[in-house]
Amino acid sequence: MNLRTFTDISKWGILLKILPLTPLFCLAKWIAHQMQWEIGKFDSQIGSLLAAVTFILAFMLNGTLTDYRTSEDMPAQIANAVETIQDTNLFIAARQPDYNPTLLTEGLVEILQSVLLCLKQSKPFIRVENAVTILNSSLVPLSKFCEAPLMARLQGEQAKIRLLIARIQRIRDTDFLASAYGLLHILIIGSSIALLITHTDEYYTNLIISGFLFTSFMYLLLLIYDLENPFEYNGTSSADIDLSSLEQSYNQLREGLLNDDEPKIPV
Repeated sequence: MNLRTFTDISKWGILLKILPLTPLFCLAKWIAHQMQWEIGKFDSQIGSLLAAVTFILAFMLNGTLTDYRTSEDMPAQIANAVETIQDTNLFIAARQPDYNPTLLTEGLVEILQSVLLCLKQSKPFIRVENAVTILNSSLVPLSKFCEAPLMARLQGEQAKIRLLIARIQRIRDTDFLASAYGLLHILIIGSSIALLITHTDEYYTNLIISGFLFTSFMYLLLLIYDLENPFEYNGTSSADIDLSSLEQSYNQLREGLLNDDEPKIPV
């Protein structure tokens, strides 16, 4: 592990949110001890409760991790589809001097820009859907110079973009685990209360372990929240999907448009 990875603030974001709660829990545990509110002793039943909470957390974390890995490649797939269309656009332009690739490039730039705006600024996805639909009019001039199989491939990439955008919208706007969170919240609250009111022969050992378990449960809960919606980008999440592939493609296509607009100096 290099120093940059260790000092990355985003890596420790969830833990920094949880840490202020740990002293409060330990203070409540100390007050319960002083007031003699510890009415039970740690036994197999308390252990079973903590094991159940751990199992439910692990089960939900595994499910959200699977969905997260699926979502992780979606921006790169959109960027790849756009670049594939642009490669064909430039290929036809190089082969056919009468074809102007600018119109289709502008349409692709609009798609990438609208996707980035929707994700980073939580804009409605209607702009992206319109941009993908309007791309049809940009493909019409290309179809006059493009063979049918190649044109079918471009339309397949367009359909792929539309499908990926619909999946991203569904992931961002749908709460898939709403019913499961109810049970998880009840278990975490119950286990926290159980940790507060149970005691062992070694008070300080009990205090340290209880604080550690409480911190771990809360950390995993927030991690599940973050992983469930990897397309938030509101500054509160520590597990957002990387959009660098979309940004790189957008900047490359936009720079290409700007260069095309510059007057060419005859050689």
